[in-house]
Formats: sequence, C-alpha cells, structure tokens
Amino acid sequence: MIISKKVIFGILIALILIPIGWFILYFLAVEHEETKFYNIEIPKRLNFPKPIEFLTNQQIDSLKKLIISEEKIVVVGDGYNGYSFYMWHKPIEKGEIYIKAFELTQEVRLSEWNLSNKTKNKILKLNDNYKLYEGHTVISEGTFEHYYPTRFELWFKPFNSGNEKKLTEQNYIIDGWDR
Repeated sequence: MIISKKVIFGILIALILIPIGWFILYFLAVEHEETKFYNIEIPKRLNFPKPIEFLTNQQIDSLKKLIISEEKIVVVGDGYNGYSFYMWHKPIEKGEIYIKAFELTQEVRLSEWNLSNKTKNKILKLNDNYKLYEGHTVISEGTFEHYYPTRFELWFKPFNSGNEKKLTEQNYIIDGWDR
C-alpha cells in the first residue's frame, strides 16, 4: 500500500512539473527567437522610411480615390497596433493577392501565416482599372522601438494554376509586436 501511494504521488508531481517545464522551455525558445531582431544594425545603404503610424478616415477615403497606374503597396502602422496594408492591383485574372515580408539583413521571412492569411484578398470580379485591397495584422518578430529593415512583397496566386507571382515590393523600417 505504501508503494502505491508513493507511485501515485510521483505521478501527480510529474503531471504538475512536466507542463510547467514545457511552458518554461517554450517561453525561453520564443524569447531566444525574438532576440535576433533586437539589435539589428541598419546599414546606411538601407535608408528606408518608417510607415506612417495611422491614417484618418478622410485619408483612407482619399486612398480609395487615387488613380494608380501600376501595382503598389502602402504600409501604415507600428509594432504596437499592427500594420495595415493598402494594395493596388488590376484584377484581370481570378485569384488572390496577399503580402509576404522579409527582414533584409538576414533574409528571414516574417510572420508567414499571419501575413499571408490576414492580408489575403480574393479576386472574383475582373476589371481593367486598379483596385484598392486592404489587410491588417501584426508582425510578431521583434519588439517595440527596435527597428529593422523589411521588404514587403505583393503576391498574386491565380485560381486556375496556383502558381504564385510577385507583383511588386516596398521597403520600410519597422518594429515588431511584443507578445
């Protein structure tokens, strides 16, 4: 009987300590991954703007009225509130457009699932004019006020072939979002 109490006690302790250990290991792994974005020295040759922090409703309305002659990306926001993506594309083929991002000094892809899915716009109606599409998400890598150079790319994936095609890109200096 004494052995079975010790075994049950040991199992209970293990059931408590194992999840705590996994949580600590997960936290340390995430923290380690984030630190590579803390002290990136931005080379002088990469003199890119920071995104405008916010737009008023009137400014957003004026974006919708712009006459655009080629694919374009405008990024607005910051690491704290997330980033809004304004994407112009001429919808001459059915498919979807979305954003990909890469940190420029290490060529690390950023927030792959979030960016691809939260900026995705389905194109069902075709048109000969450029149309404004929007998306919003956070960039998980990095932390507030620790800036690094980033290339945002606008991609198109047609429904019929599924072959991705990069349409344009735009570079910015951004910061990430603290978890």
